[in-house]
Amino acid sequence: MANAHDVAAAVLTRTGTITTMKLQKLVYYSQAWHLVFHNVPMFEERIEAWPQGPVTPSLYAQHRKQYEVADWPRGHEGRLDSPELETLTWVLDKYAGFSAESLSRMTHMEIPWKTARGILGDNEKSSAQISLAQLRHFYSRQRTDPDVAVAQAAASSAIEGVDLDDEWQRKLRDVASGTLTADELVAEEIRRARLQ
Repeated sequence: MANAHDVAAAVLTRTGTITTMKLQKLVYYSQAWHLVFHNVPMFEERIEAWPQGPVTPSLYAQHRKQYEVADWPRGHEGRLDSPELETLTWVLDKYAGFSAESLSRMTHMEIPWKTARGILGDNEKSSAQISLAQLRHFYSRQRTDPDVAVAQAAASSAIEGVDLDDEWQRKLRDVASGTLTADELVAEEIRRARLQ
């Protein structure tokens, strides 16, 4: 098993220089999704619910008072095993394009951070740990079968007064299953609208 420093080093090898806030969030999401994909933690260090979002204190101790970091000498990417590297690659593909502020806002809307903070105000200090069980439970619920996702989208649209016909549901199923990207679907609809 890798440690949080190894994960940080692997993140920076792939992203280059990033803010310390973004590094913290990418390490957090790596831990969360590794729990979902492999049912074991990627690292053992605790993650706490700080005002800026989830923070791994052992990483913070190394980057304290730095705004950006380019490398992580204390960690070694080579300590990550194949499943850990697969998770990290997946996380970076999904999350690395977001700014540090966007990632922080995302974590503030998600149950694991909120639960650990309890009734604390947004700016109150906390060292409350975000539980691994809470991470696994919450993020595993974010993955769903494409047919279930399409059924939920159709039901939500119906509540809003928009019926998704069979063709739209097929397209949404293609997006949910990964055979069509959302960008490709939008581009297709723009082309179709221009022809009308």
